[in-house]
Amino acid sequence: MTVYNLRMIRAYIPRYRQVEGEGGRSHYVYVVEVCYMGRVHKIEKRYSAFHTLYKELRKIYPTAEFPPKRLRNSTPKVLEARRAGLELWVHSILLFQPTPPALLSFLQVHNYQPSHQECDDSGYEGSPSHQPVLVFPRDPYLTAHNNSTRTLTSSVTKGVLTALYDHSFRMPT
Repeated sequence: MTVYNLRMIRAYIPRYRQVEGEGGRSHYVYVVEVCYMGRVHKIEKRYSAFHTLYKELRKIYPTAEFPPKRLRNSTPKVLEARRAGLELWVHSILLFQPTPPALLSFLQVHNYQPSHQECDDSGYEGSPSHQPVLVFPRDPYLTAHNNSTRTLTSSVTKGVLTALYDHSFRMPT
C-alpha cells in the first residue's frame, strides 16, 4: 500500500534557463518546482543562492556532496550535470527531520506543518487498503440532447475539486 503524505515537501529542478543580466552579461537560473499540500509552485534560483544555502546548512547538518562552483565550460552537458547535482543535493536535504528552516525559506514554503509519525497510519494494521474507483455509467433517463448531463458533470467536478484543493472551503452546517 502506498501512502502519500500531503504534508511532505518535494522539490524538483526540471530545467535551467539563461537570463540576460545587466550590462549584457548573462547567467543561468534553475527552475525549481516545489510540491507541498497538493499544490505546486515554481521559483527560479541562481547557483549562488544554492551555494549560500549549502554553506549555511553544512554548519549544522552533514550535507551531501555539492556540485562544484566553477564550470569548465557552459555546454548543455555540463549545465545538465550541475542541474542534476543540485536536484540530488536538495533531495538529500529534504530528508532531514525536522526540515531545516533555511530550506523552507529558500523553497518559499509558508505555513509548514511537519507530519507526525503518530498520525501516519501507514503502519497501522487496520488501515484501509486501496479501494477500487467506482464509475457510474451515464444515466439512461437523461437524454443525450439534454444539457443537464454536462451541467451535472461540471457541477460535480467543481465540487470535488473545491473540496479537495480549496483550504478555505467549509461544509455548510
